[in-house]
Amino acid sequence: MFVQVLDFIPAIYDATGTLREPSELKEIKFSNAVIRDVFLAILNSNLFYWMLTLYSDCRNLNKREIYMARFDVEKAQQSVLNALSRLARQLMKDVQANSRLVDMNYKTMGKLSIQCIYPKFSKPIIDDIDRTLATHYGFTDEELDFIINYDIKYRMGRDAGDGGDEE
Repeated sequence: MFVQVLDFIPAIYDATGTLREPSELKEIKFSNAVIRDVFLAILNSNLFYWMLTLYSDCRNLNKREIYMARFDVEKAQQSVLNALSRLARQLMKDVQANSRLVDMNYKTMGKLSIQCIYPKFSKPIIDDIDRTLATHYGFTDEELDFIINYDIKYRMGRDAGDGGDEE
């Protein structure tokens, strides 16, 4: 599944070094930075990935999938909101630090240098997001374990947790 929810636009440069926008770019706006960060964390969680594999085409992120991420900010404990906001900022810094510019050749566009994102390198932060969500939703230890480890061999590479080869 190739869905990225980020607070930045990944860089794409053409052969002349000109910055280009990604062909598939959607923007979501929120009323304030904390709510934005809370949903940035949720949309990057293992829980949301699990929901996407069950209810989507596993390729496109549409409004209906975004709306599946049920989270009542008004009823959430402030400690949960603060933790999710902090983890979202931490995740975006980590994702940026682990990204790489990769040269790719396309028939119609020629050579592009694309900032590739490797969420598997940020898995510990994503797992912390799910631990925070588990406290909010009241998950049991078994439910949390299922969510954190759901489809892990596919998502992380052959040997989960070893860093493996890049995708």
